[in-house]
Amino acid sequence: MMAIPVLADRMRDRVRALYGFSRGTQASLSVAQPLIGALIAVPNPPLDRLGVSLVAAFAGYFALFAVNDLLDHRLDRKRFAHLRSYEGFDIDSTGVRHPLAQGRLSYPGAVAWVVTLGGLALVLAAWLHWLCAVLFVVAALLQVVYCALATVTPHKFWLTGACVGLAACAGWFALAPVTAGGGVDWVRLPLFFCWMAAWEIGGRNLVNDWADVEEDVHLGVRTVPVVYGHRVTARLVLAFLLITFVCGVALMIAGWSSFRAIGVVGSVLAGCWALLVPGLALYRDPRPETALAVFNRASLYPVLVLVVILLAMARPA
Repeated sequence: MMAIPVLADRMRDRVRALYGFSRGTQASLSVAQPLIGALIAVPNPPLDRLGVSLVAAFAGYFALFAVNDLLDHRLDRKRFAHLRSYEGFDIDSTGVRHPLAQGRLSYPGAVAWVVTLGGLALVLAAWLHWLCAVLFVVAALLQVVYCALATVTPHKFWLTGACVGLAACAGWFALAPVTAGGGVDWVRLPLFFCWMAAWEIGGRNLVNDWADVEEDVHLGVRTVPVVYGHRVTARLVLAFLLITFVCGVALMIAGWSSFRAIGVVGSVLAGCWALLVPGLALYRDPRPETALAVFNRASLYPVLVLVVILLAMARPA
C-alpha cells in the first residue's frame, strides 16, 4: 500500500524537475509573444491553425528554455557554490532551479526531454509554414551560441534579443504565411521584431544578469553588469525599455483598424506598469533586488498586451 504514495511523490518530483528545467512559468508566459504576432497578422485567425500554433509554441519554448540549462549545466553546478546572498521571488525559478545541475534530473533524461519537445515543435512549425520551422531552428542555434559565449563576451545580449524576436515572428508566419504574391507587412513585422528583441534585452536579459552578478563574478561569466558596472547597465536597461514601450504603442497605432483606442490606451498602461515604472525605480535604486523586481514585472508585459489585444478584438463592431 505504501508503494502508491511513494510512486506519487516520485512523479511529483519528476514533474517539478522537468518544469524547472524548462523554466515552465517563464516558458508559458513566452507563448504570448508568437500569439501576439499571429493576432496582429490575422486579427480573426482560423481556430485550427491557432490551436496548432499554441501547441507548437508551448513545445518550442519549453525546449528552448531547457536547452539553456542543458548547455550550462556544468557552469550551473559551480553556481550553487556561490549563490547570491539575498532573498526574493524569481519568476524564472518556479519549480526546481537548475535541476540537472543539482542532480535532480539525469543527463539522458534531460536530452530526451529537449529532443522530444524540440522535435514536436519543429514538426508542427513545418506543418504551419516552412518559415516557422526555419525561424525555430535559427532561434535554437542563437541560443546555443549565446550559451557558448557565457565567459567570452558581455555583448552576447544581442543574440538573445534576436533569438526572442525571431521566435516571436514565427507566430506571424504561422497564420499569415508568405506567398509568391507577398504576405509580409514591411512596416509592422520589423517593428514587431524590434519590439520583442528590445523587451528581451531590457526587460529580461540585462536585469536577470544584474540580479545574478554576485554569482557571475565568481564563475567568470562576462555580462554587461559584471564588465561595465551598474551605471552603464541602468542606462541600457532604461533605453531598451523605452524602445519597447514606443514600439508597443506604435504597433497598436499601426493596427488601429483592428485594435482602436483599446489597443493604444491598453498598451500605454501595460508599458507604464510593466516597463517604465520599474525601470525608473532600478535607475534610482541600482540593487540586485530591484533588478529582479524589474525582471518579474517585465516578464508579464507580453501577456498584458495579449489581454489588451483580445479585449480590443472582443469589442462590439
